Amino acid sequence: MKPTLRKCRILGAVVFAVALLAACSPEFNWREVHAPDGDYRVMLPGKPASMTRDIRLEDLSVPMTMQGARVDESSFTVAVAKLPDGEAGTRETVLAAMRAGMLRNIAATSEKVTQTTVMLVDAAGVMRGRAPALRVDAQGSVNGKPAQMTAGFASLGTRAYQWVVIGPTTPAEQVSTFIESFRLVPMPMLDGGSSGASSQAVRPTLPAGEAASAKGSSK
Repeated sequence: MKPTLRKCRILGAVVFAVALLAACSPEFNWREVHAPDGDYRVMLPGKPASMTRDIRLEDLSVPMTMQGARVDESSFTVAVAKLPDGEAGTRETVLAAMRAGMLRNIAATSEKVTQTTVMLVDAAGVMRGRAPALRVDAQGSVNGKPAQMTAGFASLGTRAYQWVVIGPTTPAEQVSTFIESFRLVPMPMLDGGSSGASSQAVRPTLPAGEAASAKGSSK
């Protein structure tokens, strides 16, 4: 008897809601996926679906592009918000709003925040440095069912990023594969610029009040 393939759908990470996109994947079939604009690379467990829409983050209306795949009840999604400027205050505000929105999506009852970094690579995939990032591990519920979330948040230039896994019991190995595979490709490097030019053009930041601490925190 042939095994029955499990049906699944693609999940796009919207800051204030979890949106479903149609597609399917029978298992964790990892492949490297590039951003539509080429500014990030990540491993996803299935063929991704994508969408772009305008969203409101605090007082800003910004376009957000999402790519994601879902296997069983676990969703793996990357979202990029294009900002009106690259000022540190703008990026801090947007990152804080993105993080708060994802926590609301799962009605979080606990949260652990850890300072980390994300790799910077050039268009050829060669490492050129690292940028600060936050890792957030939280527990809550979605549609009345227990949910766990692991997410990364970072900003670079005029873009803010979140990469998120949400599911009831996503295997730790699969979570790590996704979270640790996320890499940023600074835009000057896509245009053939040097790593030196890139470091002058972009200033990675963390949300206010967290850049000075290297320890995880819980609430």
